[in-house]
Amino acid sequence: MKKKKHYLSLFFVFISFILLGLVFSIFHSYYDLMIREYDIDSKSEGDDKDSTKPICIVALADLHGRTIGKNQSKLVEKVEKQKSDIIVFLGDMIDRVQKSDCHSLLILTKKLCRIAPVYWVEGNHEPGMPDEYAALTKDQQILYDKLKNDMNDAGAILLSQSYHTVLVKNRLINLCGITKHYYWGEEEERIITGFKRLPGIHVLLCHYLESVLWYKAFDDGGLDLALCGHTHGGLIRVPFKGGLFTPEWGWWPMYDKGKYFIYSDTDWKHYGGGAAAKLLGTMIISSGLAGEHGIPIMNNPAEITVVDVK
Repeated sequence: MKKKKHYLSLFFVFISFILLGLVFSIFHSYYDLMIREYDIDSKSEGDDKDSTKPICIVALADLHGRTIGKNQSKLVEKVEKQKSDIIVFLGDMIDRVQKSDCHSLLILTKKLCRIAPVYWVEGNHEPGMPDEYAALTKDQQILYDKLKNDMNDAGAILLSQSYHTVLVKNRLINLCGITKHYYWGEEEERIITGFKRLPGIHVLLCHYLESVLWYKAFDDGGLDLALCGHTHGGLIRVPFKGGLFTPEWGWWPMYDKGKYFIYSDTDWKHYGGGAAAKLLGTMIISSGLAGEHGIPIMNNPAEITVVDVK
């Protein structure tokens, strides 16, 4: 009997340590802010010695209305230290079920616009995300118009089925935002084709990585980088295995977070990179700044994505 109680006590101690570890992992992932840095080489050549300096792009994704630090102070301080040339929002920066989400985003936007130019694309939580199945209701349209106007007043530039060119360190940076998800049509194909013909460095902003892969945005060359969000890094990271679940891929997704080289034989079913494959560019997926639908991020710290384009 004593031996049985001893084993039972050890079992409860073991379970307690596991639960404490899980709680710590959730707390650490939610409240810690990781700077995840990447380097990519562009195909564009600059005009003088300044063009040899990397161009720093800071990407934020999937904030879901969070306030990180008083009036976003913790998040802003971290971004400011990166000395960014361009800041981009990759969608789902608000959460449609929260009341204060737009307010916290506008506070963040105003502060970041003092650091560097801010560009944003819509995700599936922004009220104006193009929906192939239903038109916006009158209330949704009012909310969407207000968000666009407020973001514009705060200083951010919306890239929704459009592109914009900016001169940074004597190099032309072309930013394109495609927000349509399920069915790219002639309009999106026309936008991407015209965008890739521009001189300079080409960066595509898409909330959904599936848009990049399903519609072969890298095909025919001309695209240096695609920045995406939406996956939340798989929400729960399993050691030695990766992300547990993403919205579009389901369990054990092939693409969850990080840097992926896109080859001529890459598609949504496999990474590519076969013997005869040609390297077309780079896709970087940010794991974002929050969980989703009440599911916490675990072993998966909130992320500020920093990309140096050389």
